[in-house]
Amino acid sequence: MSDNSTSISAASDPQDQIRALEAEVAALRKQLASAPSGKSASRKGGHSRARSFWSALLIIVACLLAPLSVVSVWARGEITDTDRYVTTVAPLASEPAIQEAVSARVTDHILAAIDVEQYTQQAVDTISANRSLTPQQTAVLQSLVAPIDNGISGFVSNKVNQVVASDQFAALWAQANTRLHQQLNSVLSGENTGSVSIEGDKLVLDVGDVVAEVKTQLVAEGFTVAEKIPTVDTTIVLFESNSLSRAQTAYAALNALGYWLPLIAITIGLIGVFLANSSRKGLLGLGIGLLIVMLLGGVSYAIGRAVLLNELPANGSAAAATALIDQVSYFLRQALWAGAAAGVVLILGAVFTGPSRFAVGVRGLAIRAAAVCQRQLASWGATMTNARRWVAQTAAGLRVAAGIIAIAVVMFQRYKTVELVLWTTVGLLVVLFIIQIFASDAASDPSASKEPAIDG
Repeated sequence: MSDNSTSISAASDPQDQIRALEAEVAALRKQLASAPSGKSASRKGGHSRARSFWSALLIIVACLLAPLSVVSVWARGEITDTDRYVTTVAPLASEPAIQEAVSARVTDHILAAIDVEQYTQQAVDTISANRSLTPQQTAVLQSLVAPIDNGISGFVSNKVNQVVASDQFAALWAQANTRLHQQLNSVLSGENTGSVSIEGDKLVLDVGDVVAEVKTQLVAEGFTVAEKIPTVDTTIVLFESNSLSRAQTAYAALNALGYWLPLIAITIGLIGVFLANSSRKGLLGLGIGLLIVMLLGGVSYAIGRAVLLNELPANGSAAAATALIDQVSYFLRQALWAGAAAGVVLILGAVFTGPSRFAVGVRGLAIRAAAVCQRQLASWGATMTNARRWVAQTAAGLRVAAGIIAIAVVMFQRYKTVELVLWTTVGLLVVLFIIQIFASDAASDPSASKEPAIDG
């Protein structure tokens, strides 16, 4: 202030003094305008804290909804997509544990239906009655009953194993699952109809078609007694658990929300990010939260799987139950890994758009590479002045749009995989680089941005 007063008094020309006073007044007004009052500063700080609170709350809610979204999408996908369902369960036809369980149950059913011991004993008695046999001869003949029983049982068992291990069984399995695909919905919704059903706390599978096929082949090979095998439902218990009723209840809720829940979760997450005082930090928080909940989801799956297997009945096949659970839940596990990968991608995105020297250096390399590509195109005559000017002016919006489209691509795929997340990320980076090529070195256009604006 004193320096300005000295300069004013030193000015001999009144006009010069007036201009100096006007400049001083303008400077003082600028200082007053830039210095907020205590009340406005307090109001601004309160607004910032409110935004931080709501942003954090929305991001937390979105992260909590993420694993539920994964489960609901998986449940709906396995029920509504017949091709995907058949692809999921088809490999079980060649799974040794499943084949062994089916073979054992079918063999037991056939042997119980034809009562091999009874027929063998009748045959021996008939032979004894029609011949004059000494007591010793009769005893020898009676001693053959057990070996004949065992031979017939072995013959039936081998025939069952051949059928179950054949391509014919694999085709029968695929056809049956295609027809019965919609009945998976019946299992989880509590309706006990079709080849797959829940009886109390038991999940059972009907293998009556396999029995019919074995019966046909036995009769064709001369074992005519197999004609007495009745046509009835033959079931095997895949696993038993008192958690099945709870799974049905949870499924009913998740199936109702299966379409909307992922959209709600991603919308809440995006709002939380954009509401944050620093969108970059909001993105970082969303990525960390998503990574954590997906890892916890994987742990929960492992615990639930162990509980189901530990609750198997004494006569249940642990190997068959394990194969069934692992095969049917394949895409669920893939989706959990995909969610974790998406969290890592968001974290890296937040880090590389930050103010650190490393992040700035990486972005600088990309920008310089884009500028080189643009100059090379210009040297080939592809100046595209108007397009470059438009892209330079709308680059920020185009980047946001590209990010939203990438998110939509992942979200609207029914089955999320790590490969889907990674390739979508690669595609997004390519699009962003192309945008930067157009926005780079836009001649001289002062409105062109040399580097993407980063929200610190």
